Amino acid sequence: MSVEFQFDGEVPEARPAATVLVLRDGLAGPEVFLLRRSADARFMGGAYVFPGGRVDPGDADPALRCDLTPEQAAARIREPDPALALALHVAAIRECVEESGIFLAEGPLTDDALRALRASLSGRGAPPLAQVLPPGVTLRVASLVPLARWITPRLESRRFDARFFIARAPDSVEGASHDGRETVASEWMTPSAALERAQRREIVLAPPTWRVLAEVARVDSVDAALSLAPAVIAPCEPVVQREGDEVHVVLPDDAAHPDAPGEPDHDLPTRFRYDDGAWIPVRAPRRG
Repeated sequence: MSVEFQFDGEVPEARPAATVLVLRDGLAGPEVFLLRRSADARFMGGAYVFPGGRVDPGDADPALRCDLTPEQAAARIREPDPALALALHVAAIRECVEESGIFLAEGPLTDDALRALRASLSGRGAPPLAQVLPPGVTLRVASLVPLARWITPRLESRRFDARFFIARAPDSVEGASHDGRETVASEWMTPSAALERAQRREIVLAPPTWRVLAEVARVDSVDAALSLAPAVIAPCEPVVQREGDEVHVVLPDDAAHPDAPGEPDHDLPTRFRYDDGAWIPVRAPRRG
C-alpha cells in the first residue's frame, strides 16, 4: 500500500464517505467481513478494508425507501444536514452490497435479483441506487450503528471524512464475496486474527481499520460489539509527524497530538509508523 503525503501546499478537501463493519458471531467470537483492495487502487491499494466508499449524489435521493427519515438519521450521528446524514447511511449500504454482496435491506428480493442489483451498481457510470432498487425493498438504515468518524490527515493527497458503522450480518451471507474489480480478495476474520496477521505483515491494515479492529477485539459477541457505540462521536483527525527518518500517523488520544488532553487511559494503539507499504503500531513516547 502506498500513501502520498504533502508537507506543503493546499490541504485537499475531505469528501464525505461511509464504511460498515459487518459482523457475525463465530466459534472464536465475532467475525468481521474484510476485503482486500486492488493493488492498483488510488486509495489504500492492497490494504484490507471494510466495505465502504464516498457518498454519491444519488445517495440523498428522497425516492429511496429507508426505515429512517433524514431527521432521524441526523439525530443519531449528530449531523446538522439531514440530507447528508441519510446519504451517509445509504452510502454505507450501497457500497456494502456493491463490494461484498451483503445487502442490509428487507423486502422481496431473490438471490438472482440481488446479484443483478450488485452488478448494476458496479463500475463507472453506474445508475443511482434509487433507479435499480427492486420494488418493495426498503434499506435497513436503522441497522447501522454509528461507531466512529475518521478524517484523513491533512497531509494526505486524498482525504475523506468517513463515518464508521457496525451492523449485524443478515442471516444468509453465503454469497458474500469481493467484487473482483475494486476488491480482489475477501474473508471473514476475527478482529484478533486480522491484527495478528497484520503484525506478521501478511496483510496490510490502515490506521483507522487497525484501531477499530483493536476496539472490537475486546468483546466476545456481536451484541457486545454493537454496544461499543459511544453516545457522542468526536471526529478523529490524526496528524502526520516526522520522527527522524520515520513518518508517524498520530491519533488524537496520543500524547504527542496537538489536541491530546493528556496520556491515554487505555492500551489501544495511538500511533502508527509507515514502513515499506505497511502501517505498524509503535509505542508512543510518554510526556515528561
